[in-house]
Amino acid sequence: MNKILLRKFGNVYIFIIGFSIVPLLYLTANSIRLSHLPEILFWIVLEVIADLKPFRVMFKVQFDMTISFAVQLSAVILLGTQKAVFTIILATLIVEIIVKRPWTRVLFNAGQYCLSLYATGFVFHLLKLSSSNDIPVNIILDMPAILASVAVYFLVNAFFISAVISLTTGTRFFEIFLNDFIIIVSYFYCLAPISIAVALLYRQDQPYIILIMIPPILMADQALRRYYSLHREAQETLKLLATTLDERDKYTFSHSLHVAEYSKKIAEQLGLSQEDVSEIELAGNIHDLGKVGIEDSILNKNGKLTNEEYAIIKKHPETAYRLLNNLKPYRKCAEYVLHHHERFDGNGYPGKIAGKNIPLGARILAVADSYDAMTTDRPYREALSQASAVYEMKLFAGTQFDPKVVEAFLSVLKNDYGFVEV
Repeated sequence: MNKILLRKFGNVYIFIIGFSIVPLLYLTANSIRLSHLPEILFWIVLEVIADLKPFRVMFKVQFDMTISFAVQLSAVILLGTQKAVFTIILATLIVEIIVKRPWTRVLFNAGQYCLSLYATGFVFHLLKLSSSNDIPVNIILDMPAILASVAVYFLVNAFFISAVISLTTGTRFFEIFLNDFIIIVSYFYCLAPISIAVALLYRQDQPYIILIMIPPILMADQALRRYYSLHREAQETLKLLATTLDERDKYTFSHSLHVAEYSKKIAEQLGLSQEDVSEIELAGNIHDLGKVGIEDSILNKNGKLTNEEYAIIKKHPETAYRLLNNLKPYRKCAEYVLHHHERFDGNGYPGKIAGKNIPLGARILAVADSYDAMTTDRPYREALSQASAVYEMKLFAGTQFDPKVVEAFLSVLKNDYGFVEV
């Protein structure tokens, strides 16, 4: 499906989800009485506060998260599905208008939030076993209802968001849907006990009592904010180190950026998952990180390296591996960086492994790295032309390079870089 048609489907989808708030408001407004308005207003204020300060999740795709689920689940338990959905629609519209988002996004966010919440409330009250008028929820009897309703909220919410990102960007649906699945599900389940505590504490005549739950809500929020902040800072620090390394050598400036770009396009051409593409792109950015400890006199030497100097250069993949392997999120990247100088025939370094024993990410890096090196001026030679570099890649396919990776890269060069094969 071409991008124009896909974008049209995306616009229709956004319109359908966004304007679902019209029948939802009509359906839920029937449950609202004049006497309910002070309570409704209280919950609107809570939801607005919870939803006003999102934090950005930036892994394979980026999207915003808030602590608002804790308020929404509490509202479902205490107010019932109809009043909760009515309340959240109004609160979401207020938030979206305050932050001045485009009207399409305002409607879409309100629609997907409230469709998710409607499904959540339906499941919760369908499975709820307790019937006591003294307490709104029984932790033991209603635990299956709570667990199921949290799962429904996540699945429906993730479906709506994944679908709109897929339709508007062309990214495969399941790559987005499964993005950071465990972490995000865990976050929702961590907020659920807070919602239960709020429900048990709440009193209509003294609603402010539930404000005692603000500290644990803020702690949960700050924990996940910090997790993603550290991940983003680690990525940026590694990229900065790689850029600093490139700047030490006027002949290889932006080399890491080029290798990352080529590697990403090769991985996409091979049909790898979005997660693998992202990891290979990051590995391309930091593939020469191990050179950070090598003296400039060796890195920038005009003449041929001595055996001792070459031995020092050959240690840079292992140095980078030791740095990266200590960081859990980058262990795959560490493997790719460690083996990006292996040869397909087994005569590379440091492990002298061959063929498919070399991680695919490393085989991709080897092609991208070699091509950029060949097409860049070096102290000991001028840059090769695109045609000459392609000739070299083909010549060494099957010995130095994985033939399938070379074939994929040739397609990338033709499609994205104007290469015409003679």
